[in-house]
Amino acid sequence: MRTLATTLLFLMPLAAADKHPWASFKPGSYAKMKSTMMMGPTKMVSEITQTLISVDANNAVVEVETKAMGQTNKTKMNIPLKAAATPGNTAQVKPVTPVNETIAVAGKSLACKCIEMETTTNGSKTNSRVCTSEAVPGGAVKSVTKTSGAMKSETVSELVEFAAK
Repeated sequence: MRTLATTLLFLMPLAAADKHPWASFKPGSYAKMKSTMMMGPTKMVSEITQTLISVDANNAVVEVETKAMGQTNKTKMNIPLKAAATPGNTAQVKPVTPVNETIAVAGKSLACKCIEMETTTNGSKTNSRVCTSEAVPGGAVKSVTKTSGAMKSETVSELVEFAAK
């Protein structure tokens, strides 16, 4: 689940590329996601809360609390707010055009940008749909990832609560 939280932290700028998803908020802002992962007959439910601890012009410090299988884990992540230079020999990424969508969360309608991506690696195909909103700390609103092939899985993460300060 820690991998899921990390993945969400770094996928969000893809959908909301206008500005970094933590840059507009003050410390104490948070977003709580509920994630359900199905892998074969196994179902795992977790709750991930990301809380902004501090922010300046260059970095945001976010505490990530993950609750899963009766355990709680807290980590702090330093997140650069400015994109680092990309080396010239990295893989090419196909441009993705966001689609506007309204998603209801905790009784509020949020204007979101949603993107869909597909990757194939070692015989496994992964389809992901990520929806973000500039109104939410960290940007994450909903993510659905389905993998087929040798290892089948589905992970759905949905925003259940947030506070923007």
